[in-house]
Amino acid sequence: MSYGSAAVVPRRVTSPEEAREVVDAEGAALVSGIDSEDAAMDFGRAMIGDELVRIGRQIEATRARSEVEGAKVERQPADARGRKRMLSSDTTVPMPPHNDGFAFGDEAPDRLFLLQARPAADGGDNFLIDGLALMDLLPAPVAEFLRTVPIDHSEPGFRQSAFSPVLRTTPAGRPQVRHHPYLAPVLGPDEAEQWPHVRAWLDAVIEARDTGTRFRMESGEMAVVDNYRMFHGRHGYSDPARLLYSIWGWTRSAVAVPHRVLDILTPTDPAAQLAG
Repeated sequence: MSYGSAAVVPRRVTSPEEAREVVDAEGAALVSGIDSEDAAMDFGRAMIGDELVRIGRQIEATRARSEVEGAKVERQPADARGRKRMLSSDTTVPMPPHNDGFAFGDEAPDRLFLLQARPAADGGDNFLIDGLALMDLLPAPVAEFLRTVPIDHSEPGFRQSAFSPVLRTTPAGRPQVRHHPYLAPVLGPDEAEQWPHVRAWLDAVIEARDTGTRFRMESGEMAVVDNYRMFHGRHGYSDPARLLYSIWGWTRSAVAVPHRVLDILTPTDPAAQLAG
């Protein structure tokens, strides 16, 4: 079976209660009629209910903002492994599939709200990849490695102190599966042996993006996403009027909840900060 079968179109829902049920069961849902960022956060609060700890805007995605922020990140140095951090400053190419907030490790949000305020006139279609479903499609040795062997989940400039498998069970008992383009084996004697499994995962996720189904969100439509389960992104576009808001939410079952607004532009490693 093609890895593209792990890409999904979220089911449409009409209420916060239905959204919660569908996201818990299927990983994502799609809602219409959200006419502002405030309305999006109100929907998120109602959907999460008593489990909500924190919610707020994280990203205002436009072509102009991507270019400015991409230029800032481009000045940041490669890390000790030679990995160079990049943002999706060229909006004409597809984004790498990812869980939002991956640079922040345990503090990444567990709920994600993607509000399409203005779609691109052409292109910019969205994709969602079910990481749990994709895991089931992998060759058994690769899947076993991803479930059992800790790897390095850090992004250049955002060093993480702990290592863990790609698929883990959180302290609250939730599965969490992760992908971003900087994944690597832990430095050490087993690195060369482990790289083929890590690359197999990276390649499988990109194949799922490139061969899987995609969907278009119109103005006022919002994808509600389990950020622990789904990888998301958009295909290429050039329209400067496109506007999407990424809103991050943390529930009581999140691994960790930050007590500050997370800064995705400024590295946490001092050397990278100085160079940036």
